[in-house]
Amino acid sequence: MKADIILKSDAIFDSMCDDPFSGFVAIAGNKIIGAGACDEGTKTLIDSNTKIYDFKNKLIIPGLHDSHVHLALASLYLSSVNLGAAKSEEESARMVAEFEKQHPTEGWIFGFNWYNFYWKDQALPTRKSLDAYFPDRPVFLMNTECHGIWVNSKALEICGIDQNTETPKGGTIHKDENGNPTGVLDEDAAGLVAAKAMDMPLELQLNYLRPFLEEMSAYGVTSLVDVQPLFGVEMSFLKAVKYLEDKDELPLRIHIAGNLFEDIAVHEIRRSTLSTDKVRFDQLKQFTEGIFPTHTCLLLEDYTDEPGNKGTVIGDLEKLEQCVMTAHQHGFSVKLHAQADKAVQLALNYYQKAIKKYGPLRHTIEHAELVDKADIMRFRQLDVVPSMQPEHLGLSPHWDNHEYRITLGDERAWRCWPVKSLLKSTGVVALGTDCPVVSGNPYYQISRSIIRTLDNGEPEGGWNPQERLTVAEAIRSYTYGSAYGVGRENELGTIKVGNFADITVIDRDLFKIPAEKIREARSAMTIMDGTVRYVCEWKNERGR
Repeated sequence: MKADIILKSDAIFDSMCDDPFSGFVAIAGNKIIGAGACDEGTKTLIDSNTKIYDFKNKLIIPGLHDSHVHLALASLYLSSVNLGAAKSEEESARMVAEFEKQHPTEGWIFGFNWYNFYWKDQALPTRKSLDAYFPDRPVFLMNTECHGIWVNSKALEICGIDQNTETPKGGTIHKDENGNPTGVLDEDAAGLVAAKAMDMPLELQLNYLRPFLEEMSAYGVTSLVDVQPLFGVEMSFLKAVKYLEDKDELPLRIHIAGNLFEDIAVHEIRRSTLSTDKVRFDQLKQFTEGIFPTHTCLLLEDYTDEPGNKGTVIGDLEKLEQCVMTAHQHGFSVKLHAQADKAVQLALNYYQKAIKKYGPLRHTIEHAELVDKADIMRFRQLDVVPSMQPEHLGLSPHWDNHEYRITLGDERAWRCWPVKSLLKSTGVVALGTDCPVVSGNPYYQISRSIIRTLDNGEPEGGWNPQERLTVAEAIRSYTYGSAYGVGRENELGTIKVGNFADITVIDRDLFKIPAEKIREARSAMTIMDGTVRYVCEWKNERGR
């Protein structure tokens, strides 16, 4: 067999060995047919049609695989206003108006990244400030944590939300002194608006989705996991994904995790129709809890700033347990959002019960930011994959008043993100971004997993520094680890003969530069399924 493409480099990391080697990777069709040191035998793979790329000291790795992306929201984020720099409610509303004037759209107006805790008065915003700019068009603005939204009166009107609307279990409709909705809705209450806002035609879905997929390909990402459920509804661009696959226009593989709470018969149909090498629907996802700042994470011990409170339960845990059992019985891998130690323990208990009754099946726990020491070994015993997002470490700007230190206290805060401990226990960790909570840039994640500091360099020496990953561990987790998380480690995630030809060429050797500089890395070439999807010139990315 002759190669269609041969890649050469002084630095090839196959995600199996611990160090890069000098050599080649040969591709024929959509598979890897050779890899190793260059020698005379390599010539037998070459004919007049073979394209040869010599990348010299650039690093070649398996295609990067993001284990946690909210695909529809991330696509919207890329084309919407970013409110991260706003210092007040009024400034945020004005930024939305200015952005819409410069980038006019139709239908709903979307925006992201507002966070009242970073504003001077820290008060929650209201619909009135948005109404002043948008009296007749619905506005949907998601906060930094993607667990709450801020909307205007038109959005509430379209969704039929008023003082008589019953708040769904697991959510909050914030109301004023007269009982009228203020325009802020949290958790499942936000789903009352999200279901309407996300109901858009195929053409509009494609307009949002295409640029995001192109950007991810330019990052060197060749696969991602689309975790659709949020606010109790599926935030999905499934119509657009299927359209692009049918047209052979998908630049990366998409593994879909649907809503665990939906009828299992519906999921069976989706799995039967979405089961290709590029698009798969065989995972289901849900939440065991919320987030630390709102005290909706479930803790084994009290919140430091609220003695007596171990976390407000925002969902139906009995229903969650039963749905895990049903999904497992039907062969669906489950992904449970669990940040805090009690929630992680509950998730492991649900998985253990399902495995005991129905036999082995690989599941994941998303985030696993605080894990009780006794539960770390249980990940290995149950073959549960920790799916983690190191860039979350850097979300807060300062260490002295960091929200984790306030809510958890120093002792527990210093134990957060035990990625190295989990890697030692399980042998595998899946890394991803949680985009659009943070950027989809994988090099940010890799760098942060090694340095473990905020953007200002605090705390000195790194946050829980014994949990730092090496460069090799970080790349392996972002390739093999994420492939393992979706049960495809025998065909993705490593540079090995017989695997799909998903390859990322990075513009520098990450093993030879300071970890802080890894954030500046870019993809020089991205190959997915044996086809070159991206080459060179890096487009300037929007800041976050």
